[in-house]
Parts: sequence; structure tokens; C-alpha cells
Amino acid sequence: MQLIREESFHGYEKPSIMELFKCLPVIEHLTIWARIISMLVQASVPKEPPPLLIHLKYLCIEEVDFADDYGLTFLAVLIKCSPNLEKLKIVSDTKDHCDERESVKLREYSHVWLEHLNELEIKYFTNKKQEMEFVKFILAKSPNLKKATLQTIMIFKSEVMEMLKILLSSPRASPVEIFVENLCQYHYG
Repeated sequence: MQLIREESFHGYEKPSIMELFKCLPVIEHLTIWARIISMLVQASVPKEPPPLLIHLKYLCIEEVDFADDYGLTFLAVLIKCSPNLEKLKIVSDTKDHCDERESVKLREYSHVWLEHLNELEIKYFTNKKQEMEFVKFILAKSPNLKKATLQTIMIFKSEVMEMLKILLSSPRASPVEIFVENLCQYHYG
């Protein structure tokens, strides 16, 4: 397992996505923290596609802020360049964000097809617009997805039911099972 930390890029003023991908040609399992993501993407998204990470099967990104365009851009580029990805785990940043603008970043990746992805897990899912758009994107682009687990921090059972209704009516490339695990106790009201 490869862990990427900020000190891995010591000496680079503005490391880029290209520099990261060139360091990881045969990586199979990757865990990366979101604060590194913004550092990489601030150097700009590459105009030429980064090298494919054909060996990457497991990707975990910690503390993803879906309201941050840097995080979503990096995630989209990484997914696009990982054609054999089997499991995607995201630990969402639990800060409460008010930003509900629509993300245009995912539309730029409408041609991506995640043929080997069979499991998606998102911890601390809050049902914000960007998170929902990302999950719907994965559901629509993953023909072999078997299981999607959303560990939510929503406190109202009605919110969870509404979220499930939206996801189950969204286009899906496979008959994926969607599991919702509530990390909080439900409040009825």
C-alpha cells in the first residue's frame, strides 16, 4: 500500500498531477489525503492526459471536500486514468458547507467508463448536491458496480429516504445494491 503525504513532495514548489502520476506507474493500492490534492491541482490540470494507472485497483481519498473544485477535479482525473479501478473509497470532509452550486467538472468526464469498478464506499456522506452528483455519475458509469455503501451523517430518517429515492431513480449502468448506514441516531420529525 502506498501512502502519499505532503512531505513526499518536499522540494517541489508546485507539484503537479503529472508529477504524481509519473511516480506511480505500477501502484495497485493508493491512499491520499485531500490537502495534497489541492496542492497538486493548483499547479493546474494537465492539458495532455496523465499516464494511465493501469495497475491501480484500490483508491482511497481521505477528507474530500466535494464543495472544493480542486478535490472534484483531481478525483475525476484520477478516475479517468485508472481504467482497472475495482474499489473506490472516499472519506468526506465533515465540515458543513453552504456551497450548493452545480459542479461542471463531471460533465467534462462524461466519456469515462469505469468498467472494472465493483465497489463504492463514501464515509460521512451528507447528501449535498456535489456529493449526490458524484454518486449519480459513478452509478451511471460503472457497469459492474455491485455495491455502493453510503455512510451518512444525516439525522432525519426522512432525509435518508429522500436520498435513496433520488439515487434509485437515477440512471445506473448495473443493478447495484445501494446501502445506507447512518452514523448518527435518527431523529423523527
